[in-house]
Amino acid sequence: MNKIVAMAAKDIHILFRDKLGFFFTVFFPLMMAIFFGAMFAGLSRGPANIPIALVDQDRTSASERFIERLGQASGLAVEQIPREEALEQVRRGRTAVMVTLTPGFGAALDNPFVTTPEVEMTVDPTQFAVAGMVRGVLLEAAGAELQDLMSDPARLGAANSQNSLFFESLPPSDARDQMLTFLDLSPRVSSLIDEMGLGAATGGNQGFGPPLEIEQTEVQAERPGPTNSYATSFAQAMLWTLIGGSVSFSMSIAIERSRGTLMRLLVAPITARHLLAAKGLACLGATLFTSTALITLGITVFDVRPTSYPLLALALLCGSICFCGIMMALSVIGGTEQAAAGIGWGLSLPLSMLGGGMVPLFLMPEWMQTLGNISPMKWTLMAYEGAIWRGFTLNEMLLPCAVLVAIGVLAFTLGARNLRWDTG
Repeated sequence: MNKIVAMAAKDIHILFRDKLGFFFTVFFPLMMAIFFGAMFAGLSRGPANIPIALVDQDRTSASERFIERLGQASGLAVEQIPREEALEQVRRGRTAVMVTLTPGFGAALDNPFVTTPEVEMTVDPTQFAVAGMVRGVLLEAAGAELQDLMSDPARLGAANSQNSLFFESLPPSDARDQMLTFLDLSPRVSSLIDEMGLGAATGGNQGFGPPLEIEQTEVQAERPGPTNSYATSFAQAMLWTLIGGSVSFSMSIAIERSRGTLMRLLVAPITARHLLAAKGLACLGATLFTSTALITLGITVFDVRPTSYPLLALALLCGSICFCGIMMALSVIGGTEQAAAGIGWGLSLPLSMLGGGMVPLFLMPEWMQTLGNISPMKWTLMAYEGAIWRGFTLNEMLLPCAVLVAIGVLAFTLGARNLRWDTG
């Protein structure tokens, strides 16, 4: 028993001596708990600050009243802009949903007994979960409008006066007479309900259908959406190919250093610069080949149709350059194979979350969404999706590609300068 305790104590002592191993055993789980806690803070209270672009084609007092109600609703960040600008924002992924109040919306909102108010909802094809949340807020706002109408005898009477003129023009029938009788009585019923204080308790849509009719479409004005779900999933898959390749090559450098292979290579008739170039070229070639093979499979088998093959090639190259540099930076942080793997995946997972690679950005607090701009995963996904289905132009592609190349060059330079050739 004493031998077992002694060997166990020895292993614990080794763990404490390995600073990085101790960090990933004790402190990294704590950091992840804090990270996820901050990311999902407030989700129990519902979505926060979902950006929607609102287009008012009706331009009536009723539509303005509905827009004001939406602006006061929790969970939405409403921006009223022209239709073309709204479509552009959805196309570029800056806004998840565009809501359009069609002509006649206000009249139907003030008189829903004849025509149900209609809105059009144009969504980013990757944000259907967001669209469902926005749909719920729209229905809630329309229900509140109907409740206000039913509890306001003056407004209800004005609506019924218009309806009475319409039904009186129809040929006589029992149904017509019953409808006219109902219209005459409904303002009085509304007044009695209001006097008894039952309006809020009974709700405003009892006995009627849905308070709002929503027509949902994918954005298609200036570019087609993804041909299918694989168009978005393959962009994610290529990102993880780059992550896996960079971590694997950083581990290989750590293995060669611990085994003395790097020192033996320096004895050969090659310079350190040649060795670094070879490592970088190997990582660049491997990640570029695997990501190209993956999207080729998506194109040939899963009907993924990139909007621009030249821009897709540019995105693949820039993404590989970026993660080639990240590979070199990771290799100098971990002294052992285990440390390199732990650091590589330990950094990749939070950065992927910050960049929207695992959790939709709208679920994060605003400060975390801003912090996501430092994540290379965000810019990689932006470049991939821009070439595959977002329909980016060359000018739109320049920003993410420039950021990726800058990160790659800077990370590779810093890693090469601090690379240790031996285990000391």
